[in-house]
Amino acid sequence: MMNKLLSSLALLPLALSCPFDLCDVPDSGSCGNACCKLSVAVPLPTEAVMSAINATLASGGPDGLYEAQMTAEGTLGFADLRPFGAPADFIGQAFHATANGLYVDTVNFNLSPTEDGGGTVVRAFSTSQVGGAFGDDGQNYYNIVGLLTEVDFGGDKADVNDFVNVDESCPKPAKR
Repeated sequence: MMNKLLSSLALLPLALSCPFDLCDVPDSGSCGNACCKLSVAVPLPTEAVMSAINATLASGGPDGLYEAQMTAEGTLGFADLRPFGAPADFIGQAFHATANGLYVDTVNFNLSPTEDGGGTVVRAFSTSQVGGAFGDDGQNYYNIVGLLTEVDFGGDKADVNDFVNVDESCPKPAKR
């Protein structure tokens, strides 16, 4: 009986970690820990997409819980890789705190031109920072989609159905 009570109490913070509408796509240890890797195409050049995401992060994002991080290049949010001839134009990082304040996740971004050069492929990867986070209650999916569906991409916003799974992490439900 005591073991069941302790197990229930240990899982309580996880059950309360992601109360938002987009938390219905959980991951179960796809990266060893819980994670999510998605991409979405946006019809703007990479520099405009980077600026739009950075502006959204600067205000804390749609839920006020995002924080742009310093890059190795010494810039906040995103670094410009174009001078180095890298396959991605920009690379960035943000932290996202869970609504219950118990956890912080890392969200990494890279922005590359689409094959036709008319837009940007945003590739985003979110991982739970806490070791042993096998399940995430949909938090890593939310960290990506919750942010990018609220960014103003020049009058357009990404639609939740436009996101593509890059690997087996955070598998989407059959119907949305």
